Amino acid sequence: MNATGDNPTGDRLSRWTPAMFACALVNLGLGLALAVLGLAWPAAPAAAPASLAMVHLLTIGWLTLLMFAALFQFVPVITSRALPSQTPPLVALIGIEAGLALMVAGFLSLGDGTALLLPAGGALVIAALALGAGTLLVPLLAKRPMPLSARFVVAGLGFLLLTVLLGLCFALALAVPALGPALAPLLAGGLAAHALAGIGGWFTLTAIGVSYELLPMFMLAPHDRGVLGATVLWTGTAGFLAAVFAGLAGAFWPAVMLAALATAGRLAICVALALYLFDVGRLYRSRMRRRIELHNRAAIGAFGSLGLAVLLGLGAILAQRLEALAPSLVLLLLLGWLSGLGLTQLYKIVAFLSWLSRYGTRLGRGAVPRVQDLVHEPAATWLFALYFGAVGLAALAAALTGAPGRAEAIRGALAVALVAVLLLGREYLRAWRASYVRPPYVGPAATPAAPLIPAGKDGTR
Repeated sequence: MNATGDNPTGDRLSRWTPAMFACALVNLGLGLALAVLGLAWPAAPAAAPASLAMVHLLTIGWLTLLMFAALFQFVPVITSRALPSQTPPLVALIGIEAGLALMVAGFLSLGDGTALLLPAGGALVIAALALGAGTLLVPLLAKRPMPLSARFVVAGLGFLLLTVLLGLCFALALAVPALGPALAPLLAGGLAAHALAGIGGWFTLTAIGVSYELLPMFMLAPHDRGVLGATVLWTGTAGFLAAVFAGLAGAFWPAVMLAALATAGRLAICVALALYLFDVGRLYRSRMRRRIELHNRAAIGAFGSLGLAVLLGLGAILAQRLEALAPSLVLLLLLGWLSGLGLTQLYKIVAFLSWLSRYGTRLGRGAVPRVQDLVHEPAATWLFALYFGAVGLAALAAALTGAPGRAEAIRGALAVALVAVLLLGREYLRAWRASYVRPPYVGPAATPAAPLIPAGKDGTR
């Protein structure tokens, strides 16, 4: 029996991470398809039911599930401690997917008497996320001293719980109109706070923490980020907290004070992200691996999207045009920075996990391929270029408020991004199946990769 008791690959491979990655990619495709088909924004208003369904497919179904899948794999690496059990990740996966399905159905049925599906789904998602977060916090909080990347993850998980609780309040207000007056003070500025806590506090802080682990690991660069890394953590966390609080306290604090607090928080966020990008540049320059592999070359597109978002956001704050430029900012952050970083790192992670499950136990007992032998970089290079180019065009079109054909231009760009995602998904599947590996590494001595849906102890799936 191995250390985990029920994981055939031991502590090295999180049992349910591959299935989570697969479900997350399906949700990303569905979310983009709603926009491309004209059912959601930009062809429909941002507050339309289909638009809300699209946003939650991208945020909960894609990015949150992606983050949890990565964290279930890498938190044990960060902390040198195994997860308490492999069962909570499975329960979290089922709960997130089932709750998200109810939420999407609830959004699409708003106004026809079945909208209670929305808070029911939201409650199920919250329960699943709380279970997943608790499972991750056990090894994180037990680690002393806590590494910088782990501190980013802990801060991100705190913002996650705040985000989903705010979301549940909105769901209750939409599904139960009688609660509207009681929730009105929260709803007044809560939507922006909900988005900022999610995209900023949860996704961005967690992505920074994971990148501080993955980039040095795969580029052979120093892990210790020193004072600069700690400054990014505390400045970013304080900035997100201040901006979120300013959005929620409109009924309790004077407007002038809240406006000043919101501006200070947003500026602190911009400073933290600028420092992070500078630190990433230092990390690339200090690497010991001379040749940068494709996933880290392509990740420059994600960091570039974040840099553009910082510049655009800073300009919007100073010009007081934040609301008008919000769609462009969201595209750069949600699809360019966060989704782009996720897609590029998945290219390496999937190959790495497949290599672990197939060849990890054969080290020292015969010839084994490199992780890079499980991928074919020329096939994916143009796909990443296509994806980031399409997202950039969509963000540019979104910034041209009032321009004729704006919605059609955004939809066309997102259609190209969707095609790139589908073709990248094919590359991930080929890496998982080791389709590019050639003799002498393949044959009866090679161990089959763990299935996307692991078998139970009785052999059933």
